[in-house]
Amino acid sequence: MTAFEAAALRGIIPPIVTPIAPNGQVDLISLARLTSWLIRQGVHGIWACGTTGEFPCFDADERENVIGTCVETSAGRVPVVACIADCSTRLVIEHGQRALRAGADAVAVTPPYYYANSQDELLDHYRAVRDAIDAPLFVYNIPATVKVKVEVETIVTLAAEGTVVGIKDSQNDLDFARTLSMAAGQRGAPLRLFLGTRSLIDAALLVGAHGCIPGIANVVPRACVEAYDAASRGDFNVAFAAQERVVAALTLTRVIQGSPQAAGLGGLKAALKAMGIIEYASMADPLRSPTAEEEGRIAELARGLGLKVLSAA
Repeated sequence: MTAFEAAALRGIIPPIVTPIAPNGQVDLISLARLTSWLIRQGVHGIWACGTTGEFPCFDADERENVIGTCVETSAGRVPVVACIADCSTRLVIEHGQRALRAGADAVAVTPPYYYANSQDELLDHYRAVRDAIDAPLFVYNIPATVKVKVEVETIVTLAAEGTVVGIKDSQNDLDFARTLSMAAGQRGAPLRLFLGTRSLIDAALLVGAHGCIPGIANVVPRACVEAYDAASRGDFNVAFAAQERVVAALTLTRVIQGSPQAAGLGGLKAALKAMGIIEYASMADPLRSPTAEEEGRIAELARGLGLKVLSAA
């Protein structure tokens, strides 16, 4: 991805789930099948090894293989953005070098997790990563999981100096997104703004976002794309109707008991299994995988949503 292409990145970029076999091994065959299906559904890119992809649960080799499979399957049809986050700058750089070796078009980095870094430390962190990794760099702002919020001034400073080209903000905070978009514009700082939202795709464009990176797009990518496309052309009645289908699909993520976020990921996997796109609904241990009964309930919900369920779970 050239700098010009990075500046044109837009639309719906699913944070792809990472299929796992019951023995804990990454199922690269299912991953390739899912990647290909998402692209056929019209998505604008693939976000590999993100939160929805359970990235903290995999070692460096596994993460590189996931990124490589997405890149190979995409075959240049859409860009692949690889999350290379970890607990230290050194580890992030190592993941970044592997991501580039695997063919990623751009990389994304959360604040380091475990220690709560200051904004000055985050500035140093992103600058060091960009100096070492010759690829467009995105801030991945997700304070719910990493304990630190990347502040507007930090993001705009990094964008103005050319360290980062964009951000995925996963706070579901339209006020923050609008403030960030306006601040970047006032500073003349080029910044591609994406929201990690599920229910605000149409609203995201109204506050200056260039697209969304919603986990639910793994299951209803076409509805997400339709919501984005309609909002882009100002047809908000059509966008709202598409967004209603997206919101309805969130019922798939509420069946499984467990940690709320991980349970939602299990619901996505169970739906994709019922649709015949991935082989298993297994989660990385110790996250709880769906039971057979839960898979059956999710399959029925998927049918009710009009999704093509190939077989009973």
